[in-house]
Amino acid sequence: MPGRPDVTTIQLEPKTKDRLMDLGKKGETYDDIVNKLVDFWLKRKK
Repeated sequence: MPGRPDVTTIQLEPKTKDRLMDLGKKGETYDDIVNKLVDFWLKRKK
């Protein structure tokens, strides 16, 4: 996605990337998975 101003890049260790992949469903992006995790955390925080 180079050249897309609406997208950013973060560095992850391969083990972290694998763990994220394990949490997602087929067809989900990393953005989808991270947003689900953030939503889950915010709901539990209240």
